[in-house]
Amino acid sequence: MPLKGVQFKSPLLWLQRLSNKCNTTQCRYASGNTTYTSTPDTHTRSNRIASLEHTDSTQQEILHHAGLSATWWDLNGPLHGLHKLNDLRVPFVRDGLMTHSDIQKHLINTNNVLQGKNILEVGCGGGILTEALARLNANVTGVDLGEDVINTAQKHLDKFSPELIERITYKIEPIEAHARRNSNHYDAVVCSEVLEHIDDKAAFLRDCVKALKPGGSIFITTLNKTVPQWFGGIILGEYVFGVAPINTHHWHKLISPENVQLLLTALNCQTVLLKGFTYDVFNNRFRWIKPTAMCYALHAIKNE
Repeated sequence: MPLKGVQFKSPLLWLQRLSNKCNTTQCRYASGNTTYTSTPDTHTRSNRIASLEHTDSTQQEILHHAGLSATWWDLNGPLHGLHKLNDLRVPFVRDGLMTHSDIQKHLINTNNVLQGKNILEVGCGGGILTEALARLNANVTGVDLGEDVINTAQKHLDKFSPELIERITYKIEPIEAHARRNSNHYDAVVCSEVLEHIDDKAAFLRDCVKALKPGGSIFITTLNKTVPQWFGGIILGEYVFGVAPINTHHWHKLISPENVQLLLTALNCQTVLLKGFTYDVFNNRFRWIKPTAMCYALHAIKNE
């Protein structure tokens, strides 16, 4: 069976890179979202400012994603997997809000189904998911620590999606600062492909929930901490198939859905949906599966 669109990496090159990376520890805060290519600039000012404000691990992650900002919206580029993931995560958020919030009946099954909903995307990266949610008529605020990726998101919005400008706001700031000024404000908080890059997950989720209205929804997609995910999702996914850029994910940063649920329960949130998904390299797409051993999507509601 042919592997459509799969980019194979040389096993020898993979082994060489893996040996060079095995003693390197990097962490990530930003998430990505992904049809245009911009010319990369040298942002010495932003790098200098970031280095003064963030830990070494967080700064490494900002720089890692800054290096990808020029190809963020390239559908066939290194972040092509994030574009494909929209096929799952947009309906995941949409259907969750349809089921557990006051969506007006006449908006159901229309492109305006999220009209009037205020959504916060934490770690929005270049805006792939942000724009997709705004196209359902939601008002979306995207926050990220990286100036380069936010600039990429804003440039793409201005040039290629001007019809969404009134519904999208991008901010370069940490979630803790944003939550302090926007406590109990959002109908939904989305953390897609972000949690696996956070050092202090308890504090991160605390701030996400703080920004959420009582009765609001938090949506999480992330990688499970299992051997199948480490081998299939990281070793094969990054070093062989190129689903994500090399050195994007790290075993010690992964977290199980059970532990996420425990953290959310302590924050007065109730999990209402948990399901697994994985990348199908034969068909070049993500698909839902029953087990959560690879990746998982979790929807929880902040109790009134």
